[in-house]
Amino acid sequence: MEPTAVAGREALLASLETLARERGLANVGLREVARDAGLSHAAPAHFFGSREGMLRALAGEGLRLLYEDVCEAQETPGAVGRERLVVDALAFVRFALAHPAHFDAVFRTPAALRGDAQFEALREEALGSLRELVELVRDEGGLGPDADIDTVVLQHWALSHGVASLAIDGMLGAEGDPAVAEAAERIVRGHVAGLP
Repeated sequence: MEPTAVAGREALLASLETLARERGLANVGLREVARDAGLSHAAPAHFFGSREGMLRALAGEGLRLLYEDVCEAQETPGAVGRERLVVDALAFVRFALAHPAHFDAVFRTPAALRGDAQFEALREEALGSLRELVELVRDEGGLGPDADIDTVVLQHWALSHGVASLAIDGMLGAEGDPAVAEAAERIVRGHVAGLP
């Protein structure tokens, strides 16, 4: 892609993310995104083909950002055993709070992403990474030898997603309130402590 094309594509995604933060992803139109980005009303169709194409691009960017965040979290000093699961879940929550539009694109607009092979491959890679993390925690002695890996993966996924959803929906406190992070950590630590 030419530099101007890259800049136009990035400007549209940045505008979509900003407007979606204000009103929610479902309430943002393509013309509005183009106008906010300072581009013609035809720019979204040119770069993404459709609204679904733009949502797929935002979701792909979101998965990349999430992957970077959880990988960085695993470098936390002292993150071994069950603590790896704690830092992973809390990184997921921080991602959702920092990038709510990306979170929505990845996890709350499944119809727009259904059937997209590239997105499904990224999602499968993310779930595979989570499975590897749970196996590593077991191998480090953080889970009992009889712990069912598939069940723990699903429990951890549900916990991370659920706490993140509560946080971005304001159910754990107001945006920017330190109590949100504190509540999220209490919930995560309580759950992880109860794993087999």
